[in-house]
Amino acid sequence: MSKGSNFNRVKLDKGVTNRLRNLKGKTGLSRNYLCRLGLCYSLREPVPPSPAEYNSEGQELDRYLLLGDDAPMYVALVQERLIEEDRDPEAEFYDQFVAHINRGVEQISGRISDPSDIYDLIPGDLKPDA
Repeated sequence: MSKGSNFNRVKLDKGVTNRLRNLKGKTGLSRNYLCRLGLCYSLREPVPPSPAEYNSEGQELDRYLLLGDDAPMYVALVQERLIEEDRDPEAEFYDQFVAHINRGVEQISGRISDPSDIYDLIPGDLKPDA
């Protein structure tokens, strides 16, 4: 049975957990913020991630610590994406949510070597005029 959007814990991929550890050391940011960044980064990709590509043998995170006060916004972003893809926003929510985090963390881990690199991840149309 699917967890839908009603869950308390998130189990990450083991490799992603190692990448988070490295990113935290490079940036000083918490795993929660890095996962949020990865989630948003992955949501901008045109092709949905494949949950089958990731295991659940890594770190387990509390949903409320992971998403903070902005939890409804992150849930809505993933649900909107699922609706746009003609998928069930409740039945497929958890698997896609975790897959987006896993994929996003993988993607940003190769692009960040220090905190200043985070700015480069922001799409040009969202950056303030310099």
